[in-house]
Amino acid sequence: MQPTHPYRWLLAGVLFALLLPSCKKRDTPAPQGTGNINDSIFFIFKDIYLWTDVIPDSATFRPHSYSSTNTMFEALTQFKKNDAGATLDRYSFLDDGTTSRALQEGIVGNVGFEVGFQTDTTIYVVYVYPGSPASKAGVKRGWKVTTINGVSKFNYQDNATNDLLNQSLGGTNASFSFLKPDGNTQTSTLSAVDYNLDPILYSNIFDFNGTKVGYFVFNNFVALEDVKPKMDSIFTAFTNAGIKNLVVDLRYNGGGLLETAEYLANKLVPAAKSNTVMYTQSFNNNVNTDNYSAYFKNMKARPNYPAINWTDIFHNEATQYKTATFKKQGALELSKISFLATHNTVSASELLYNVLKPSMNPALIGRQTYGKPVGFINITFGQYDMYAACFQTFNSAGEGNYFDGLPPTVDVRDDYTTDWGDLSDPLLHSALLDMGIPSNQLGRMALLSTNRLGVMVNALRGATFRGMIENRINR
Repeated sequence: MQPTHPYRWLLAGVLFALLLPSCKKRDTPAPQGTGNINDSIFFIFKDIYLWTDVIPDSATFRPHSYSSTNTMFEALTQFKKNDAGATLDRYSFLDDGTTSRALQEGIVGNVGFEVGFQTDTTIYVVYVYPGSPASKAGVKRGWKVTTINGVSKFNYQDNATNDLLNQSLGGTNASFSFLKPDGNTQTSTLSAVDYNLDPILYSNIFDFNGTKVGYFVFNNFVALEDVKPKMDSIFTAFTNAGIKNLVVDLRYNGGGLLETAEYLANKLVPAAKSNTVMYTQSFNNNVNTDNYSAYFKNMKARPNYPAINWTDIFHNEATQYKTATFKKQGALELSKISFLATHNTVSASELLYNVLKPSMNPALIGRQTYGKPVGFINITFGQYDMYAACFQTFNSAGEGNYFDGLPPTVDVRDDYTTDWGDLSDPLLHSALLDMGIPSNQLGRMALLSTNRLGVMVNALRGATFRGMIENRINR
């Protein structure tokens, strides 16, 4: 299941749920070209949705009765419940094209940094994208935000604060004042612009009395062609330095393109595991048996490829390309690998850890991850991109039901006051200790006397997508 084909589009994999075959009578949709957008989305959603058995027929659901397409879609995602009776589908969504633009085309338009609440009333810079307006202004992770557009008092529970943050980070321009770790201050007026999304926020090689440890921070699985040159350069440096221990920082990685996750997995996996199973996919019974509504059977995948139907893509994914295998990339051979994770570690980043578990026994340092073992293949309906959870993945040991998240092997809380590569950073510090680096070579770890760690604003929209996206057509 390697990306060797000439066509591209977005397959988004975000959460993977149990396959529950449908036993209900199938709906008869309106012919193509009639009805409204609600009908179109409803019938195709029911065709491909992983939990299609819980979705009522059209006469019962009445998609026409919803005045808003977004409201209708939200209602569709509420039917599947977990064992506790809560809604299981936290993943499916409609989008306006922002996600595909950011992750497939590699372009975002914002000021380029994210903030988080270190406490109820203190805000820090969590990360900055290289090449963004914030990066060009010199803004760094670990800087305290002291004023935004003249406002200097913040409170996590205050709606006005959250509105201010979303407007300033997601708007066209805003003025920010920062307090740096050295006590100096900086005020910058930042204007949102389009820039290329560079997900590698930091990389370094540490040398602890001859024991070398590679480290890099990876924030999004963007298109492989966009990140491959920089990733290859970093891994060549790791290989040339003789790195045997590696820390991969995925603490804020919300996922992205599946081909990029596979490529990174192939960089990390031992060469001896080439041609063994990386993961398998499961779809619903409609997809497995090629049994779709008339509307979907006649729907072309893209205007540029009139001979290809969406049903061909789905059925091939469920059959011919059901299993992905490892294909070792590069010469890096690791003895120890650790992944840094938080609740903001989602989907493709969770899959990366999960597929390496059976062969490498990686450590997971930080907090329990978000829990997204399912994915989507996005389909466009006019102004909408539909991301409906439609497949689940499992590693070679059959593990893939982590809907509540993946538990850490070392539980430690995040801290926003430390910059990338700072040995006092609790997650990096703990990972190095777990690898056997003596504590006297690491210094002191940052104190964790806070109560809002892990709360981020997530105002960057496409740049903070939560999901796995595969951008390749079925061959």
